[in-house]
Amino acid sequence: MDKLVVVEGDPVNGKDTHKVTGSTTSSPPATYTGTADFVYSGSMSQAVSDLVRINGTPVALVTSRSTLPPAETLPPSGKHSGPQGSNFIPPAPAPQPLTLVITDAPLGVGTPNALAGSTLLTVDGVKVLLDGDPVDTCSGIGAPAGSRVSARGQSLVTCSE
Repeated sequence: MDKLVVVEGDPVNGKDTHKVTGSTTSSPPATYTGTADFVYSGSMSQAVSDLVRINGTPVALVTSRSTLPPAETLPPSGKHSGPQGSNFIPPAPAPQPLTLVITDAPLGVGTPNALAGSTLLTVDGVKVLLDGDPVDTCSGIGAPAGSRVSARGQSLVTCSE
């Protein structure tokens, strides 16, 4: 099956889980400590190939990294900020969303999963990323492959795996 080759700027989307702390909705409020899921909407932006380009855009490799736009991590509206969490564990007592802060770091960086990359196409011996490859985003609990990269920056070059 043919797959498009991923280039710099291609989107990385999914979910990951982080440790959070804040206040509960109980009366009187108590400290909430647990985990929550967050939307990851980043792009391949770091350590792309300086050797191979497609239509002038650097190719992404298994050594490349994804990052989130800075606004995504800013509370209260950034999708990757404490108030935007979902699927809280423990679910009770319920947390008060506006008080939540993500406590693990680093926040926002994703690395291609060990299963990512072409088995045929390499650049200087490093596997090239392909459309749909899994990405381990910044999960604070070590959960792998919460996201996937989508080839959107080019429609010319495919790899048959």
